[in-house]
Amino acid sequence: MRLGWLLGVLLLLAGCRYTFLPLDPGRPLSPERPFLVARLEKGAGEAHVALRVERLPRPGYLHLKWFREEALLQEKVLFLEGPGLYGVAFPFGEGYHRLVGLWEGGVLFQLDLGTPSLPDPDQEEEKGNR
Repeated sequence: MRLGWLLGVLLLLAGCRYTFLPLDPGRPLSPERPFLVARLEKGAGEAHVALRVERLPRPGYLHLKWFREEALLQEKVLFLEGPGLYGVAFPFGEGYHRLVGLWEGGVLFQLDLGTPSLPDPDQEEEKGNR
């Protein structure tokens, strides 16, 4: 009985082989998300943002939000027509600064300058013990 069952499985497995050619999927579609390289550098009283757009599915607006710590200082909008170089300047002072770039409501990048002011862990621990 076992020999017959084993022989049947072996015959079935021997018949398993490729009998068709796989379909050519063609060229993949380009992603809908833009691809860009952003750099943030500090200057004298200003922070300069250099953007190099590599891929852009369609022209549109890039929203830039400039923060100092948690406070929103400034918003700017760039119209990106296609691949190329773009530049923007923001006021820069003491403290931690953050730039967030949004494309169609989604975050594309975040760049930081400075060191964030974090709470002292020893003080937080003392508050927890009280």
